[in-house]
Amino acid sequence: MLKPVTLTSERGLSVLLFAARLIFAVLASFYFHAESSNEFNLHTFVFVTALVVYLLLQLTLLLRPLPGGLVLSLGLDLITACALLWFDPTEPPPVIAVMFALPMLASVLLPPLRAILILGITVILVGTILVLRGEPGGSLTPATLFLSFTMLACAASHSLLLLRNHVISQHNEAALWQDPDTGLLSRPALSHTGGWLLPLHERLSSPLTAVLLRPQTSADLALLAQSVSGRLRRSDIGARADADSLVILLPDTPRAQAEIVLAALRDIAPAFTAVMADVPRETSLDLVIDHLLVTLSRSPSGQDIPLLHAPALRV
Repeated sequence: MLKPVTLTSERGLSVLLFAARLIFAVLASFYFHAESSNEFNLHTFVFVTALVVYLLLQLTLLLRPLPGGLVLSLGLDLITACALLWFDPTEPPPVIAVMFALPMLASVLLPPLRAILILGITVILVGTILVLRGEPGGSLTPATLFLSFTMLACAASHSLLLLRNHVISQHNEAALWQDPDTGLLSRPALSHTGGWLLPLHERLSSPLTAVLLRPQTSADLALLAQSVSGRLRRSDIGARADADSLVILLPDTPRAQAEIVLAALRDIAPAFTAVMADVPRETSLDLVIDHLLVTLSRSPSGQDIPLLHAPALRV
């Protein structure tokens, strides 16, 4: 049973690329037929046959994916476009646009550096063919130079956009797991971690204590996070709870031992208020953190309370 092809999948993008190649082949056929004075001669027949073979090969790579099939498909694009550019009788040759358009379309399926490499190869091929197809000792016309440099600028801009999107994607992926301000886990990453951590502790029947930390001064949040990172055991987990708070999970640690950990942390960290609670069975980590935040928000204002014990969480 065939899987549905959607535009969001790699398969859907491959289908779109084949549709673009089909349109390119049809337009190229009409263009060269018009340039040959609308006469269907042997030259036109060979050209149309070559395009049909090109489409059949691309269709085969689409229906029967091979290892490295995308690179083979791009290679066919470049070979075909080079042949069209070589036999294009007009000046400037409009096929130059096709030479750049196909690699730029296909670059959405390639890693950024490989896509930029393909575009660089395309630039070298276009420059080489334009020089070889001209008359010996002749120079390129201003129109050809204008079209060539315009497409070169488009390829360069496209390459910069690929690099920019790649950097942004890596930054967003890193920020999803690591909070950029504190260096600890982010809140979404902590939620994912709780998906396997809580069931594990339920099976082991070991205590799990959650502690919310909020510095007395918001500017000390990064310094507090640095102190927490230096004090945590390998089994402990530190993360950002909200804009002004951190949370640490202390596996196999009852409340009494957790208070000892906090006392040692106060010796090296800026002043903070802590809210402590046991993590009950069959609950979610987000629910526990929200319970700690609510407990802290309900604490008496204007009083310096170093440690609060949250009431039992009812689940």
